[in-house]
Amino acid sequence: MSATPIAALARYIPEERVDDAVQLLDERGLGQLALHAGEVRSILDEAKAITTIASRADEAKASELISRGEVVLKELDELRRSFTDPLNDQVKAVNALFKLIADPCVAETGKRGPLETRIMAFRSAEKARLAREAAEAQRKQEEAAKRLADAEAKAAAAKTPAARAKALEVAQVASQEQMHAAADESFARGAAATRGVKTDSGSVTERQRWVLQGVHDYDLVPPSYWETPEVRESLHRVLQRAITGGLREIPGCSIGLEESLTRRTG
Repeated sequence: MSATPIAALARYIPEERVDDAVQLLDERGLGQLALHAGEVRSILDEAKAITTIASRADEAKASELISRGEVVLKELDELRRSFTDPLNDQVKAVNALFKLIADPCVAETGKRGPLETRIMAFRSAEKARLAREAAEAQRKQEEAAKRLADAEAKAAAAKTPAARAKALEVAQVASQEQMHAAADESFARGAAATRGVKTDSGSVTERQRWVLQGVHDYDLVPPSYWETPEVRESLHRVLQRAITGGLREIPGCSIGLEESLTRRTG
C-alpha cells in the first residue's frame, strides 16, 4: 500500500487515529479520506480568515465556503456509508436471524408473558388463601386465649379440688389450641412472604415496586415535574410541530421569525 495517503492523512488527524484508519479502510478509502480532510482544512483556514462580512464580495466568498462545506460533508458521508452500510446490513441480517429463534421464547417466557402472568395469578390467589388461613388461625388464637383466661379464672375461684382440676384441664386444652393456632398463623404468614422459587436452572423471584399507572389530571401535576430537561425537550418538539403546521399563538410561548440560510450544492 502506498504511504502517500497515510502521510497525507497524518497531517490532519492524530497519529493514533491514523492507525485506526489503516485498520478500518482500504487504500481507496484512505486516499479519499485524505483528500476530503485536506479540503476540510482548506475550508476551515479560509473561513477563519473571514472575520466579518463587509461587502457583497465577502458574502460571495463566505457563501462559496458554505457550499464547499456542504459538498465535502456529503461526500464524506457517502464515503462513510460505503463502509458502514454493508456492515449495518450484516448486523440487521444477523439480528433478524437470531430473532427468529429468540422471539417465540421471549413471547412465552419474557416479561409480562403468559407464564409470568400465570405465576402472578397463582401467587395472588395463594396470598389471598394464606391471608384467610392466617386470619382464621388468629381468630382461633383469640378464642383459645379467651377460653384459657376463663378457665384460669374458674380454677382460681374453684371451691373444691374437683372443680379446680376440671378448670385446669380446660385451661391446658385451651393453651395447646392457642399454641397450635399461633403456629398455623406463623406458617401462613411465612408462606405468604415467600418471594419465589429456586430451581437447577436459576431462580424466579417476585419483585414489588411502586410504578406510575397513569395520570388522571395533568393540571394537578406539580410544576417541578414539567421542568425536567426531558419534558422540556419533548414539549419544545410538540410546540414546534404545531408552529410549523401554521399555529402562530400559543399561551405562554413566544413565536417569531428566525432567519437562516438554505444550502444546495451544484
